[in-house]
Amino acid sequence: MKVLVFTNMYPYADLPFYGSFVRDEVGALRSAGADVDVYFVNGRANKLHYFASPFGFARRLRSRAYDIVHVHHSFCAFVATMQRSTPVVWTFHEGEITSTDDIIRADRPIKRLVYSKRFKRAMARRVDVVIVVSEHLKGPLRRPDALVIPAGVDTASFRPMDKTEAKTRLGLEAARRYVLFPSERGRVEKRYDLALAGVERYRALGGDVELLRLENVPHEQVPLYMNASEAMLMTSAFEASPVTVREALSCNVPVLSTDVGDVRSVIGDLDGCFLVEDDPEDIAQKLRTALDRRSPFAGREKMMVYSLDRTAKQLIALYEELARTRAKAKEKKT
Repeated sequence: MKVLVFTNMYPYADLPFYGSFVRDEVGALRSAGADVDVYFVNGRANKLHYFASPFGFARRLRSRAYDIVHVHHSFCAFVATMQRSTPVVWTFHEGEITSTDDIIRADRPIKRLVYSKRFKRAMARRVDVVIVVSEHLKGPLRRPDALVIPAGVDTASFRPMDKTEAKTRLGLEAARRYVLFPSERGRVEKRYDLALAGVERYRALGGDVELLRLENVPHEQVPLYMNASEAMLMTSAFEASPVTVREALSCNVPVLSTDVGDVRSVIGDLDGCFLVEDDPEDIAQKLRTALDRRSPFAGREKMMVYSLDRTAKQLIALYEELARTRAKAKEKKT
């Protein structure tokens, strides 16, 4: 099975964390026996790369007889569906399709196209198969037939470890308590200011904790940051299916999050996790409850259903079925 993964999200030197879940999925597919190449359009480094990508994609497609093109992002779907010889699978994880916040969606002019719901829905009609990472994305995308396959978790890397050891390896104070903010502060939709306000309010109530950010952190170090933390706090305005939530739980680190994406279904029945309001007071009160907890937190077992191995097997089965269907259609035509 020869697969070309076409993505605008993939780790590179300047942003080693960017699109790490795509890279992890590619690695799992290769380990499961698929022959996978990656065509990465690095629009973060230079937006002009997008204009050259149709030509680069066409060259890559001619270079080998691929069975499947698997795209990540609506722009890649647009380019990939300019051809019809190779079936296109699209994993949709653009959580902004659920957002109603115009200020966030139009933070920069380019986002008016990037976040266009009309464009995403049009692309969803062009591809052969749509995968959504969470059930709640089917409605806004208007593809009720979409398959649901969340991004997998590398449960071998994201595992519990001693907090003191994790802090020591990161150069953090062993006696200090940390809460992890799983993103950069500059991403408007992640709402770092809200997380900081919640932590500051918690301190005003007598709590002693420091907010720790994942600021351009290589994915390989993220398990250390999670294990060094007492909890993870996510205050996003929207999400699709945040893999960081499942990664934290795989490390047995409790999660507090706004009710976005599929977070409610992932943490809903885990004692020690909380959904928080867009309100610093609510965040502070729930942080206090979470951090005052004395009984051990156990989230890892529930995350085993999201393992990368399982995801890779589901994808390969899908590729094979789609390739068979395409082959049969060609036979009928001849």
